[in-house]
Amino acid sequence: MNCDGSITVLIGGKELMDSAESILRGFFGSSYRYARAVVDHGVGSVALATINGSNIGAAVYYGVSVGSIKLCIIYYIAVVKGCRGLGIGKVLMSTIEETCADSDVYIATTWFGNEPANRLYKSLGYIGYTWGELRRLIGRRAVDRLLRATCGYDDDVAYVKPVVSDSDVLSTLKRVTEGSDDVNRLWRETCLGVWLRFRNAVH
Repeated sequence: MNCDGSITVLIGGKELMDSAESILRGFFGSSYRYARAVVDHGVGSVALATINGSNIGAAVYYGVSVGSIKLCIIYYIAVVKGCRGLGIGKVLMSTIEETCADSDVYIATTWFGNEPANRLYKSLGYIGYTWGELRRLIGRRAVDRLLRATCGYDDDVAYVKPVVSDSDVLSTLKRVTEGSDDVNRLWRETCLGVWLRFRNAVH
């Protein structure tokens, strides 16, 4: 695939998911269905990176109110194998951040072995915490809500970054326990529901 040329990022919903799906499935395998679920549910948005009409990167993200704050969750992001290391992930991330500028915190989760994602988030100023570290820093109840909001149960690390650069991201995250939120229904329909379908398909 030719990865030379200017990058265009398209933002949309279900109409872009079919194009994004092959990229996400190529990296995440059958787990891409979680990304599909939030888009089909009408909460998730798709960022699709193209060069000269070829789809070379994709991300799924969504905003959700948790307690008294709004999270922008970068849920899945991937670049096709031949185009990695060229800054396409950074272009996708910066586009998502601009789109989510009305949020309080950007958050993404991943596993220890996902080096492309770990490098990407660190290079953009995200700070990584294991779920155990976050439990000590912001409390178990707050982490339980974050896990539901991100469906990050299978991941090891949460990368967080405040939207306003000089704000204390941990103090902000503690506010996820204040008041009501949209998380439980989202979690049941796009995280737990997908997991149950996976489990039933295996048994």
